[in-house]
Amino acid sequence: MKNNLLKTVFLLLMSTSVFAQDIDKVEIKFDYIQLPLKPLDKNIKNYNSKVLYDAEALNKKLLADYEVAKVKAEEDYQKSLREYDGLMKKAEEELAKEKAEYPAKLKAANDAYMKEMELYEQKSTLQKLADKQLANEGKPYKQIPQEPYLKAPSKPYKSEPAAPKLHKVFNLEQLAATYLKMEGYSNGTGNAVTITATMGQLEIKEPEITSRDLTKYENGKSYPYKSYTAKVGYKRIIRLKVETAQGVIYDEVPNEVSVEKFITSSGEFTSESAIRYWWENQRARTTENLEMETVDKNMAIINEFLNSNYAFKKITHESTAQLVKDKKQDYSDLNNAYLAILEGYNMLAEGYDKAAAKPKIAEGIAIYEKALLESEMDNKKARINEDVTFAIYWNLIEAYIWNDDYAKAKSLYTKFSTFDASKKQKKYMEAMHEFGKAQYDRYKAFYGK
Repeated sequence: MKNNLLKTVFLLLMSTSVFAQDIDKVEIKFDYIQLPLKPLDKNIKNYNSKVLYDAEALNKKLLADYEVAKVKAEEDYQKSLREYDGLMKKAEEELAKEKAEYPAKLKAANDAYMKEMELYEQKSTLQKLADKQLANEGKPYKQIPQEPYLKAPSKPYKSEPAAPKLHKVFNLEQLAATYLKMEGYSNGTGNAVTITATMGQLEIKEPEITSRDLTKYENGKSYPYKSYTAKVGYKRIIRLKVETAQGVIYDEVPNEVSVEKFITSSGEFTSESAIRYWWENQRARTTENLEMETVDKNMAIINEFLNSNYAFKKITHESTAQLVKDKKQDYSDLNNAYLAILEGYNMLAEGYDKAAAKPKIAEGIAIYEKALLESEMDNKKARINEDVTFAIYWNLIEAYIWNDDYAKAKSLYTKFSTFDASKKQKKYMEAMHEFGKAQYDRYKAFYGK
């Protein structure tokens, strides 16, 4: 993060000259070995790593359960067929019985009708005229019994269980080789630190729907309506364990991995059902994408966490140096100091102890320190005037940091803070100071001083 802050400051400075016209800015880039923030025992030179994920075991169980469900479904179906056959036989017997009884029922109904008609015919003409206001003019109805029919039970159907959704299977050896590498250590088993990443399953929640009351305008009239949006939370927990022969050093889920992330709906929806329809159409494809994405991103976070805390990570650093140019004055000493320091910077990646780099950086530092003895801040005509002094401070503070002279870097920064420098100069120096403090924290953790 501090590297990014420095880079931002550098970019701001590129567009405007900070000092006088004889001060040039030069971008520099080099690699260095970052010390671990939580160093391991210095005798440990190797590491071995592995990724654990029980997808295959889970899939095996899912498939076994699926086979059991299919057998159970077949058994239930066969049982239903037997019950159906029994009910069907009973219905056929009932039909046969009803058919046998039907002629008698039909005769009884006909006899009843004939009797009712006989009674009707016995009515007087006056009574029949009065009955015309009644349904069917008061005449009796002939009640014909319903013909027997087969009351068949519903035929059973076979309920097939849904095929299980299997968990994605990853190449765990490839994941370990890609994401669990300890920079500065060899991949081996002798006196090694063991790195284990245990992956959890992808968790995707149901959409969290929110609405807003809005107004739209059509033909000069306003109409209220609701606008719906949704976010879908998801995460994949990956637990990291760092272990040596002496015991477990770390066994947790890094914070950035445990944070829930979200997919948000795009566009405007006018109902909850529309939101849910959108998610149902997106769910399968989104899940497939997130299966791989969450592994790649979270394992990359694990790798960064691992190397930042325990390893010797090679980092590319970008910075800006100040060079003094003036035809009237001789600044060859300052240019020689810059060249010596730059040569040292380019050797920082040769080892975390900076054994090759420090002598060259110290050579440049000595030249800058000697030049500062000539500093005349109030004399614009002096060889080491205010602008040149600031340029030396600019280069020297960073040189102190890379030479592990943190006390001198802090002292020089404190002195610079008393000067009437520009806001951009101060912002740069503040960023460099913060970078120096971060580097010192690692230096102190590793060397204990």
